[in-house]
Formats: sequence, structure tokens, C-alpha cells
Amino acid sequence: MDPFSAYGRPCDEPVHDEAHPSVLRCGLAKILRQMNIPMWAQLATEGQADSLGELLDGLRRGHSTTGDGKWISSAFAYAGEGPADAWSKACQDRLYPVMRRSIESFRDRWCQIRSSLGSGPFNYVSLGPGDGQKDAVVLRELRRDNANLYYLPVDASPDMLGFSVRDLIVQLRLSSDRILALPWDFARRDNQLRLRQLLDTAFGGTPVLFSLLGNTLANFTDDGELLKNITANLLRSQDRLLLEVSTAPLLDANHAALAAKEYERSSSFGEFVISALRRYTDLRVSKHDVSYVGTVEGNRALFVKVIYRKKEDGDTTFTLSTGEPVSFKHGDTIRLLVTRKYAHTGIAALLKDSGLTQLASTPARFTSINDGPAFGMELAVLASNQDLLATVPEPTIADDLWRDPAI
Repeated sequence: MDPFSAYGRPCDEPVHDEAHPSVLRCGLAKILRQMNIPMWAQLATEGQADSLGELLDGLRRGHSTTGDGKWISSAFAYAGEGPADAWSKACQDRLYPVMRRSIESFRDRWCQIRSSLGSGPFNYVSLGPGDGQKDAVVLRELRRDNANLYYLPVDASPDMLGFSVRDLIVQLRLSSDRILALPWDFARRDNQLRLRQLLDTAFGGTPVLFSLLGNTLANFTDDGELLKNITANLLRSQDRLLLEVSTAPLLDANHAALAAKEYERSSSFGEFVISALRRYTDLRVSKHDVSYVGTVEGNRALFVKVIYRKKEDGDTTFTLSTGEPVSFKHGDTIRLLVTRKYAHTGIAALLKDSGLTQLASTPARFTSINDGPAFGMELAVLASNQDLLATVPEPTIADDLWRDPAI
């Protein structure tokens, strides 16, 4: 079964679903055909091509000894079978405890805040589903109130979607005509607008639970801008966002170094961060060529930058997957990944700036630092604050064109 097709068989006769008056039981496939699916497929392909262009532009950037020149965007850190498989292994690594324990404890933490959603019914959109383990927990609970829910995982990496969707179909016995896996970079504003248009057309006013789990938000250079755009472009008053971020007890140089060390000591995480570099360049890189640098990001978070550094003397070149040579001078670096561990005050500031209200949250601590405070995760149910969203700029003509189903 292809998890990236429009799922579902054509219906000879449409049968309306009482739970979703605007949705047909034949599934998303028919809805998308009614929306002119060839154009949607074309738009998705163009978006991926644009993202690939951004990746290559990042690798062409100038010289920097600190990881602030050449870089690999978050969307492509997971792209390809190799990176996706490496990430799945890193999540199970006992030397990468925060992520592993966040998966193991997710059900208990989710159950503590589930009631803040209300009874729904909700459809579920997962922004970056990872290996699908956390989505499985959410879907099991949501189906109690809505046996006919629709599930839309969204990720720029088709391979990551493959990991999540195939397992979920088997584990939860999900009907394939109620799943649509979208290989889109959800950080792109144009893709957010397309997704909102799809949801409006398919489900009307039915509430949607969006999720951004596993500290995914922290992997974006401008995490605040991403969260603002998700709130403004995707969330309506009846929708909810399930957000999970990694947390730090203190913001100081010592804890920043410890945060960097947590990632560095995981061999499987090291293989993951270099896998995209291997995929898109001809560099012969090993995890021993990678540095993990922890700093304090103002009063909001510990910031960890993962960089590949050219250690050989002299200048050379490397070749992109397109065959294009790129100058690589002595001491130059390529930033492979960024991540954060947020202070609670930093989380509060993020939510306020993004126009979000916290309905419920549950913190958890997983790793002890010299018998002191621990790194952990916080899981929260959020709603858009319409008063704050009133300050968002009015849509432009281009925005209206994107929303026009005739395009």
C-alpha cells in the first residue's frame, strides 16, 4: 500500500457521513478529486522542489567557523530512507534518554490533559509525525469520541511519513480511506494555507486537533515565527494544538554544556545528524567530525548547535547531489541541526507572542543532572487567542489566490 497516494477507492454512490456532513464515506480520495487533485499534486511537487532549492542554497553559503554559514534546513534533516531510519533508531537509544523516555511516558502525560480538549469530535493533523508512536496514542483516544475521524500526517520527508503511516494502519486498524499523508514542508507559509484550504473544504467547521510533538518546534531556526504562522494560518477558535517541547531547569553555561553532551553521547543520534549530509553531498563524514555546541539563548532556552567542521588543512570542494561543486575552505563548517531546551518563562513568552492560550499542561523530568534538577518535556493543549490574532496582518491578494479553490 502506498502511504502517499490519495487513499481510498472510488465510490459508485456517495453516502453522506452524519458525523461530518461535508465529508463522504468514500474518503478523502473523492473529496480531493472534487477539489481537482491534479492541481493539488502539482502544488505539492512544486513546494518540494522549492524546499530542495532552499536546501542547496543553504549548502552554497559562505565561510563560517561557527556554523552560521552553510547549513541544512530542518525539513531536510529527515529526508530520505537513511535519515528516517537513523532517527527511528535514535529515539530508542538509551544514551538519548529524553526522547526515549518522552515516548515511553507519552500516554500517561497525554491522558492527564486529554479532558481539556472537550469531547470533539476532532479530526487529527500531525505536523511532523516522527515514527508515529505518539500519534498512535492520540488516535486511540480521539477515536473513542469520533470513530470516523480523519488522520492527516504532514512532513516534508515521504520516508518519515512511510514509517508512521504503515505502522499505524496495522496497529490501529485504521481505514486507509480516512488517512491522507501529505509530503509537504509544514513550516512553509504557502503549504500552511493549502492545508487550511484542504481542511475547510473537506471538513467544514469540524474541529481539528493539530500536533507538534517531540520538541520538533525547537529544531527550527526561528521557532517563534513558525509557531506564530501555525496559529495564524491553521488554527480557528474551535481547533486545538497539542505542543510538546523539551525543558531545562536553569539557563546557564553549565546546563548548556550538559544539554549539548546529552546529544553528543548518543551514537545513533550522531549517525542521524550526518545522514542528510551524506545524502546531499559527496563528503566523507563520520560522527567524529561533528561538534555539539551549547549556549544560552537569552532568557528563553538552552540552544544547541550541531555542526560539521572541516578538519583537513587547505581548501577543497565538495559536490552537491546535483553535481555542482562548492568551495569548502579550511575551518569552514556546515550546521546540521539546531535544538533547544526551554525555560518555563521561555515557553510562556513563545505562547504569548504566538497568540496562544494554554488550556492544560503537564511537565515531566527525565534525566538527573548530578542529583539536581533534571531535563524533561512539557506537553500542553493550546487554543488560539482571537484577541491577539486580531493583530495579524490582513491577507494579501496572493494569499487570497492561494485560497481560491479554482487555482
